[in-house]
Amino acid sequence: MTSTAAVVDAAPARRPTVAQAMTAFVANAFTIRGRATRSEYWWWMLVNVVVLTLTQLLIPFLIARRTPQPTLRIGPFGSWLFADIELFTVDATDAPSSPFAAASLLVAGLWLVATLIPGFTVAVRRLHDSNLSGWCVLLALFPFGALVLLLLAARRSRPEEVRFDAGSDPDSPRPG
Repeated sequence: MTSTAAVVDAAPARRPTVAQAMTAFVANAFTIRGRATRSEYWWWMLVNVVVLTLTQLLIPFLIARRTPQPTLRIGPFGSWLFADIELFTVDATDAPSSPFAAASLLVAGLWLVATLIPGFTVAVRRLHDSNLSGWCVLLALFPFGALVLLLLAARRSRPEEVRFDAGSDPDSPRPG
């Protein structure tokens, strides 16, 4: 039998700072088992939006007065995979002629590639924390599925269930 104290110890820390959340995001980048708190998930989403706003819109505009990437999108896994929700749109212009603006866009592209899998895994772990199966990420395949997943990510944590805790044995008896 698993004691209640062991269940509490296995759950992630509540209300991490942005540094703690991003450290957990990077440390668990390729881990599907376990949990991600609301704070960890939403801090990641905020950092993602800030990085992409800076690299896709603000820096190219300040350097070259052009915004070749006119729309910033968001989805349950970040800003690339199933990103159906537009945060904002600006008028599109030609590609910037400045190498610094082009480098900023290259950084944005590298960011999208580098955070594709970690964005997916943090969404799965966030679903686990609210006691939902990670398979719910398949909702993103359907119309409005990305919005549904973002709403599910906002659910409160449910620490009473240990089936998703990292290190828990799925065949062991449940507490209670």
